[in-house]
Amino acid sequence: MGSFLERVLENIEESPEKTAFVRKENGKYRELTFRDFGNQISTLEELLRGISPEDRVVIFMENRPEWVSSLFSILFLGGIAVPVDYLLTPEELFNILKDSQPKYLITSSQNLKTAEKAVSNLGYHVRVINVDDIEWREGKIQYRRRRLDEVILILYTSGTTGNPKGVMLTLGNLDHNIRAVENLGFLREDDRFVAILPFHHTYPLMATAVLPVSLKLPLVFIEKLTPTDILSTVNEQNVTIMVGVPKLYQVIHHNIMAEIKKLPPVKRRLIEGALKLFRKGAPTSVKRRFFSKVHERIGRNLRFMISGGAKLSEDVWRDLEAMGFNILEGYGLTETSPLISVNRPDRKRIGTAGPPVDEVEVKVTEKGEIIVRGPNVMKGYYNKPEETRKVIKDGWFYTGDLGFVDEDGFIHITGRTKEVIVLESGKNVYPEDIEIELLKSPYILEVGVFYSDGRLRALVRPDFELLVDEGVSDVKSFIKKEINRLLRGFQPYKKIKEFKIVDRELPRTRIGKLRRFLLPKVWEEVE
Repeated sequence: MGSFLERVLENIEESPEKTAFVRKENGKYRELTFRDFGNQISTLEELLRGISPEDRVVIFMENRPEWVSSLFSILFLGGIAVPVDYLLTPEELFNILKDSQPKYLITSSQNLKTAEKAVSNLGYHVRVINVDDIEWREGKIQYRRRRLDEVILILYTSGTTGNPKGVMLTLGNLDHNIRAVENLGFLREDDRFVAILPFHHTYPLMATAVLPVSLKLPLVFIEKLTPTDILSTVNEQNVTIMVGVPKLYQVIHHNIMAEIKKLPPVKRRLIEGALKLFRKGAPTSVKRRFFSKVHERIGRNLRFMISGGAKLSEDVWRDLEAMGFNILEGYGLTETSPLISVNRPDRKRIGTAGPPVDEVEVKVTEKGEIIVRGPNVMKGYYNKPEETRKVIKDGWFYTGDLGFVDEDGFIHITGRTKEVIVLESGKNVYPEDIEIELLKSPYILEVGVFYSDGRLRALVRPDFELLVDEGVSDVKSFIKKEINRLLRGFQPYKKIKEFKIVDRELPRTRIGKLRRFLLPKVWEEVE
């Protein structure tokens, strides 16, 4: 069997009438077949005719079918795709362009001004292609066969430190991930994916932009990224696979629990009792029947909720499973393209990142850092050999994540080496542990813990709507009691000494990870 590039080409040629994408425009759904997909690729190839092997082409636009077509037109011609976050400022985009030195930049009308501004300061000519100005025509796809060790993607990690690095991924890296997911055996021919997360990040890029078209499965696009539009699209389009980050599932869980809290006392106690009972175990059909109204709202046909990008709260996971949803949490990094491990439907342990996928080895160093070896590990950081040597030693990639592997092979993540707070007493505090505990409160939407001026501090975003419904007037005192209640069992050095209330979202990466290094700045801005 050829690489995933050859499989996509085969899908276009052999199944032209099969649905590749579904797009919602002005409230109406429009299907694009594999023939349409092929026509978009061949038209774009004509416009990219000047590219040579290893030339870089930046993709700078929102999620849409043309994004995927742009990616494959670059890869089929032998170029290197550089997917970039379309929410970047002209200055941020300029820095990436300066580093990657692309020949072309593919964008859309929505992002054209930012693209043109960034390109104008470069000092050399970059041709800008606007997909909204293209007239798609039928044509023959040009395909240059590629070696598995060829770099085909450079992905700039936004990171949690604000210092982006270009991660070079090869055809072999991505191909391994596709095969690894396929070998898990849980996908079916009638599955339908939904694109929620931005494609410039390796997790959604692989799981929603590359995997579905490689396996000939439809991908549904969301018109507006609001909870209402996401859930209505999931239902109306019979989506079976939802790929998300913990923040998405936390919001879904929070909203369900807030609704339960508003029910009359007798009904509420009945549902809370069922949740407690189902957490211990019950047939999925029983759970789904009992919580049928929840499934009607979230997704009647959803088979799996896949979570990655950060650690999912065990409480959120257990409750959603108790309601009859099937959660599969995995673990990976941009540098591992991204998949390292994942829980399987038939081999699952809540609170873990699952066992490693095929061909991937995982070890833990004496210091407790997780290291990885396998065909998923990147070639290195673009133009940064020194940085590459720091993280890849003797073929092992040092993830920067702390954890352990249990006797059954399940990976447990306990924190990040860079995020461990070392107190003056020498004791270690993992801020994520405290945050996960505080998020068990139905009154807390978000929390960010950091260390400053010799004390543990927290920024807390409460659910003001719920507090108003319950008649709470002194929010600060109420939240203080919640914090003390939830951290009662924690050792004194792990308790929050000071907190501030915020009424805006905390700073996060586009994949939902907390940008902890920005919390002290937010603290100073809050009254």
